[in-house]
Amino acid sequence: MKKLFPLILLLAGLAFAQGKKPAWVEKRPTTPGFYHGIGVVPVSGSAQEYMQRAKDAALNDIAQQIVVSIDASQRSKISEQLGELKEEFESAVRTSTKADLEGVEAVDTWTGENQYWVYYRLDIQEYKRLQAEKLRKATALGLDFYSKAKAAEKNGSLSDALQYFLQALSSVEKFVNETMEVQYGGGKIFLTNEIFSSLQSLLNQIELKSKNPKVDAQVGKPLRTPLEVIVTNTATSQPIANFPVKFSFIRGSGDIVALAKSDKNGIAATQIAKVTGTEKLQLVKAEANVAGMLGENASPLLTMLAKSFTVPDTRFTLNVVSLTIMFETEETLLGNRLKLPRIEPLLKNSLAASGFTFVDDPAKANMLVTIKSNGRDGGEYQGLYSVYVDANISVTDLNSGEEVYKTSFNNVKGVSINYEKAGMKAYDEIAESLQKKVIPKILESLKK
Repeated sequence: MKKLFPLILLLAGLAFAQGKKPAWVEKRPTTPGFYHGIGVVPVSGSAQEYMQRAKDAALNDIAQQIVVSIDASQRSKISEQLGELKEEFESAVRTSTKADLEGVEAVDTWTGENQYWVYYRLDIQEYKRLQAEKLRKATALGLDFYSKAKAAEKNGSLSDALQYFLQALSSVEKFVNETMEVQYGGGKIFLTNEIFSSLQSLLNQIELKSKNPKVDAQVGKPLRTPLEVIVTNTATSQPIANFPVKFSFIRGSGDIVALAKSDKNGIAATQIAKVTGTEKLQLVKAEANVAGMLGENASPLLTMLAKSFTVPDTRFTLNVVSLTIMFETEETLLGNRLKLPRIEPLLKNSLAASGFTFVDDPAKANMLVTIKSNGRDGGEYQGLYSVYVDANISVTDLNSGEEVYKTSFNNVKGVSINYEKAGMKAYDEIAESLQKKVIPKILESLKK
């Protein structure tokens, strides 16, 4: 009994340290006039870490209640417009709402068994007052940019108009769920809806057309000519200057300059420093770079909204000729050349599957693969013969003379009932290693 007494005291002390479970833990608070946020997390990591996680959970709880209270019909309109981005939009709205919370009050905390609880609340009327003031300022700024965008559009300056519309959207992004009815042009408009529709209408007026839609290319080589896009205002047939365009591979791959702007003639161009994909038919897409006009500090919500627009685009077809490869092979066993090489066929099969072709004329070859291997006598013991194979493989770019890859195998052992079979076992061991480790590296070096 004496031994149990200290344990009882310890357990009693722990229970006292945890304290009595508060009413807000037992039952969610419903005090009128407040948004209530409860956060509960496991007690893990440092105290600072789990306390922050609990606070984040509580603020997310409050943010979700605010989002639900927003005009459902307006939120539905925006969600429908975003289509597949609907869930991303809802998440971004919650994140933006949480980041914009002011006046949140920490009410209480409680530590239970392996759990940390925190209770925050927000005065609804005070929150609405602060939001109303922010909405007023955002509306005024958004309307100003919207007016400038309309004026630029009327003057035919579509690049400027696009920039102003995006600035208008940036001004009101935190209130896209609000109808924002304002006076404009002698009548009333719903500003958020007008910004969206005007932006899409503007983008619909813009055409991107490839000047050289079909281009010949070769794996591992740069394009001889740039890919050029003409950006045009379809309403006036006039070129659009200073328009942002994004280039990307949608089939195949290569080192491409992704971003460009159109010049005074409406031409935006890019260079491909090297084609790395081996597909015979590759595609490059050029599209209006709306998101790129937002700047590096654009919020996730604004970036996501920019993705929702249908943008003009065009495509280039690359007819890709594979690299030509010549082999120089010397595979021997006990000083005699192998009648059926073991390493060369394996390499050729893998390279052919990746689109490379082979030639015997060095003048027509882009790359040279050199294979030198020999199996030497490892001795005989109790009727079993041993052979050790050494092999060297190198890949050279014949245009530059640079050795782009090199590897070697040393003392790879094979044992069997005669020297020939022992040698083949050693070569098979090398072949297995080639498949797993070497061939992927050779393919990578050929595409660099």
